[in-house]
Amino acid sequence: MPVTTRYPNDIDVLSCTYYLKNSQPSSFTSKYQFAKFVRCLISCKNLGIFISMQHQYQKLKKSILTKINKGIYKPGDILPSEHELKEQYKIARFTVRQALDELVKDGLIVKHKGKGSVICEKQRKVLGIFSIKGFSAVVGEAGKVDTVFLKKPYQFKWGADFFYPLTAAENANGCTCIERLRSVDSSPVMLEYTYIPMGIIPLLLEKDFINNSLFETLHQKFDITITRAEQELVATGATKQIANFFSIKAGTPVLHVYRKYHSNHPDLFIYSSFYCYTGNYSIGNIFL
Repeated sequence: MPVTTRYPNDIDVLSCTYYLKNSQPSSFTSKYQFAKFVRCLISCKNLGIFISMQHQYQKLKKSILTKINKGIYKPGDILPSEHELKEQYKIARFTVRQALDELVKDGLIVKHKGKGSVICEKQRKVLGIFSIKGFSAVVGEAGKVDTVFLKKPYQFKWGADFFYPLTAAENANGCTCIERLRSVDSSPVMLEYTYIPMGIIPLLLEKDFINNSLFETLHQKFDITITRAEQELVATGATKQIANFFSIKAGTPVLHVYRKYHSNHPDLFIYSSFYCYTGNYSIGNIFL
């Protein structure tokens, strides 16, 4: 239930919460202003209510974000004014301003003097997967990474039409195949099939992986580091099976990438074939 207790000049509990989180004593322009702030804090008899108030701006921010994602607010639309949002959500104007300021920082809206808050054009996040550091290490900077093992790692016999030429030892020993679906913020972005030749590395099980990362596991458990990679890219349409993993229609464009990783072990190469869906994220890197 909204707190309506107010002090002179409309300084209320919600505003004080914001100052408590963001301000230092030097932020106040006068002793009188700071004194009003202190009195406001003292007035919060129910600590639970006081703490809950700091989340009011987050609720407003989430509400606006949901409407943006659902297309209720479209790029170029003007949000209701601060006063209108204050009346609609029954919260302090200062709290409204805090929510809008965070949306500005997130690049979702821009404020125009005399016009109001305008919804920005959507910009897709960039995933830097063209790196030999590994998906978890690089893509984790863009959001929460989730990895699902589609099957238990299993022994696999190379086919004659494998996408890279193999050595005689690799052909003789076979390999371990790992099938994983990689997601960022619950959005599937990569379907990956990884092939590790047997002999140097034993058959890995899902429980053997450190943080679900193959490269981190190889480095920490076997002292193996990836040094470089060969890569080929092909644009293709998603088959029905691949489309199901990404929750897209069959035929939707996806990027098919073939890789051969070189390591600090002269006889160990790791092979990967993966599909990337770029509907929600673009793919890019900075090359130095």
